[in-house]
Amino acid sequence: MDNIKRKEMKWIYEDIVGKIPPFSLLSYQYSILLQLFFLLVLGLTLGFIFDLKIMSLLYGSLGIMVAVMWSMLILQLGPTLRQFRAPLSKYENELLEKYKEILFHKNHYEALPGLVIFILFMPYIFYYNPGLLDYWIGKTHNPVLLVFMSLLIWDICYRMGLGIWTSVLALWRSINLGKIAKNRIELEHTPYTELRALRKLDINNVFFGLISLLLIPILQIDRVLVSVIFVFVFFITFTSIISAHLISKVPWLPPDIYNLVKESSFAYIGTSNHGMPHITPVVYVFDGQNIFFNTSKEAKKLKIMRENNKIAFLIDKRDMSNIYENKAVLFTGKVQVFGLLDIPLRFIQMLRARKLFQEKYPEYTQKYSTSKSELPKAWQLTPIIARILIQVKPYKIIYWRGAKQITVPV
Repeated sequence: MDNIKRKEMKWIYEDIVGKIPPFSLLSYQYSILLQLFFLLVLGLTLGFIFDLKIMSLLYGSLGIMVAVMWSMLILQLGPTLRQFRAPLSKYENELLEKYKEILFHKNHYEALPGLVIFILFMPYIFYYNPGLLDYWIGKTHNPVLLVFMSLLIWDICYRMGLGIWTSVLALWRSINLGKIAKNRIELEHTPYTELRALRKLDINNVFFGLISLLLIPILQIDRVLVSVIFVFVFFITFTSIISAHLISKVPWLPPDIYNLVKESSFAYIGTSNHGMPHITPVVYVFDGQNIFFNTSKEAKKLKIMRENNKIAFLIDKRDMSNIYENKAVLFTGKVQVFGLLDIPLRFIQMLRARKLFQEKYPEYTQKYSTSKSELPKAWQLTPIIARILIQVKPYKIIYWRGAKQITVPV
């Protein structure tokens, strides 16, 4: 049953094209490229047959390019969501299943916004501003050209409707997922990779909106339509940015582990250099999404991590009087070492991590400005950057609660 649902997660456009050879014989990426080639060849052939101006050919080609670029972005939704792993939370799972069901509804409601845009647009260019037709294909309105142009306009309107459909549903999904996540208990969560995939889809929608600006040269003689494009771009990009921001705030750790990571002060990192293990205690901060620690530029662990970025990061809580109250979490994965080039690119994130260190370890951080001479010599040999910031990127999580070991999918 689950496999059947996965196969049905297609747009109406995928369903139609997927049944037409030779497109049906190719994967959707190559199918889109073949459609681009086919439309370009057909458009250029008609242009030469009916002696269209060079600008008309360029405008038509630009319209086809925009439609294909939109397709490349929007068609990533299906394959991404088909591989989506179910959250370990009943209500989050129900929400995401409902999101997928509406997004790829069997009645193909995703075509409705595009149909509305098409119905409004066609009378406008034929009756209210027929000058656009002259601008695109000249004074002679050959029926064959009009049919081809109408098909291309429908293609663009359909994809504009898809942009609205996906961005509105994404915002609805992100808002509700954030609300539900606040009521998690114990080990309920949505895996990190799935949240990151949803955020990536939202960022794709941002690019979807920005690509729409390429339509302005085609519509430049009509101020109303140019204004509509700007409103469309703003709506898609703004909605998608808000959705991506909200999804980035959804905790990817279950409450039990989240609280342990948030409240603990020390961790142990394990690295390996040519088969020789190296373990070091560190202080760290957690911003709700990422784990950071820092180290001296002269530290051995930094030299090891530059050669081998694989790491084991252990946080534990010990109760010597009752072994069943002990807790620990082990993150295994990779690290990102922040350098000078990361400052302009990730300055806000680095600044936020610095502030978290100051709040969590005020005495520790104060020594760098007031009592630097009391620090170990290795920590003093950093005249430009006091400490090197490291981010932990987990690939596997093992959690111990009492005497039980639990593997948490990342």
